[in-house]
Amino acid sequence: MRNDLISRFASRVADCFRPSWFVLFLTCGCYANHALALDLGPDFDHDETNFPLDYKHALADCESCHVQGIFIGTPRRCVDCHSNSGRIKASAPSSRHIRVVGDCDYCHTSDSWTTVVRVDHSVVIGSCINCHNGVAAEGKNPGHIPSGNFCDDCHTTYSWKFYHVNVVNNCVFCHNGSIATGKNPGHIQSTSTCEDCHRTSSWAPVLRVDHGSVLGTCFSCHNNVIARGKGPLHVPSSNDCSVCHSVTGWVPAF
Repeated sequence: MRNDLISRFASRVADCFRPSWFVLFLTCGCYANHALALDLGPDFDHDETNFPLDYKHALADCESCHVQGIFIGTPRRCVDCHSNSGRIKASAPSSRHIRVVGDCDYCHTSDSWTTVVRVDHSVVIGSCINCHNGVAAEGKNPGHIPSGNFCDDCHTTYSWKFYHVNVVNNCVFCHNGSIATGKNPGHIQSTSTCEDCHRTSSWAPVLRVDHGSVLGTCFSCHNNVIARGKGPLHVPSSNDCSVCHSVTGWVPAF
């Protein structure tokens, strides 16, 4: 194909040397383009240029990019070719494409338009819900907690994982067993101030128990079932731990 293309360019060069075309040939830049075409040769390697061919580009006909045999000034940016305007008529974004600024390769590769491995959200125009509406891109699933349409109140652009940084209410406002996971039936008797014992990163393990939020006696938890209780070598005593111990530690005992 390249040899055939070179032959056609050589024929055009001959046409340019006709008297009526010679001056135009020297002054309009045709000379540079035709000279480049003749220099290519059968061993020309496009990978040695500033635009190596890969994937779909490697399968394209030369003239689909080098329209009318023009080599110099061929665009290298995606958007200069993949548009509905301009000299090169490559496939353009559909009318349903999300609104973006910047070049195509922020999200696409030259392998395929449809396989979008990564979306650079910095070039996307509009709010999250413009795309994450269940049509253009994944939206809220049926099990999502009741919420508004401002995804970035809880999520980031690199993960759906919930982040509590923008939450203004206390835990139980959501973690009430209806909107989000709440206390299970086996939870110790306590107030509804989850943050006194739990962290926003995980329910368990509980690293610190604020006993001020625990309801009931010590033994209702420290019974060796829910929490550590009296060991086999403990002195004979009642189950009222607070007579000898404090909530800061088992030792020293009073």
